[in-house]
Amino acid sequence: MCGFCDVENKLKEPLNLFTDEDYENLIMQLFLGSVSVRSLDVYTYRKIARKLLEGVYQGYGKYLADSLYGSADYKMLFDLRENIYVFSGAKTYQQVREVTSLLTTDGAITSFKDFRKQARDILHEYNEVYLKTEYETAIMSARSASMWQEIEKDIEAYPFLTYQTVGDGRVRPEHAMLDRITRPVNDKFWNNFMPPNGWNCRCTVIQEHGVEVTSLKGFQQPKTVPDIFMMNPGKDRIIFSPKHPYFDVAPKDREFAKRNFELPIP
Repeated sequence: MCGFCDVENKLKEPLNLFTDEDYENLIMQLFLGSVSVRSLDVYTYRKIARKLLEGVYQGYGKYLADSLYGSADYKMLFDLRENIYVFSGAKTYQQVREVTSLLTTDGAITSFKDFRKQARDILHEYNEVYLKTEYETAIMSARSASMWQEIEKDIEAYPFLTYQTVGDGRVRPEHAMLDRITRPVNDKFWNNFMPPNGWNCRCTVIQEHGVEVTSLKGFQQPKTVPDIFMMNPGKDRIIFSPKHPYFDVAPKDREFAKRNFELPIP
């Protein structure tokens, strides 16, 4: 089974990361104020991070613990793991900020019944709907990072890369514009267009030698590729770009965010 199909089939099933009891406990803590934007829930944060790390290890094909200390794989996975924890901290912050904004309505304290319903909807969206897509992105970006390691190893024998879509009716126009473009491995083109180039992207690259380089004269950069995907996971050593909306915190919380909201990074 192809990697893309494996991911798609796996994600047809709900994540069910949090139980009803988890949600009820978190909602009560948010309502009472024991969890807030300045005192985030470590349990929620760790569960999110561990799930996303599961995707990283699946996509990369190797665990950090199984990598030789100091090796290229170890260094890459170490950096990817740190990015996952920072992203998970920002994700936890954003959902707590959104939920706590519901504590008052028109200047009056919101009833627990109304707060509970609205909070449950938001938490479900962050931790089931969004997380499912983020989990797939973790798999695909980690796979891309692993591929980049191999590409750099083989650059002398295979100095060119060719962008390749799946070629079916689901290919997005902005990805079709990139299809069959061939550039040297060390060309800056790959700083922005190494797949994935969007949510649920199925594109890849083929490493080649003795092929004709595609001229980029007149090439117009696809305007609909999201900024957060204009990167190279292997070169930038990240899964999620700092341009992701989760990292857009309130001005008063920016210094707090630099400390990962006081959340632990292993």
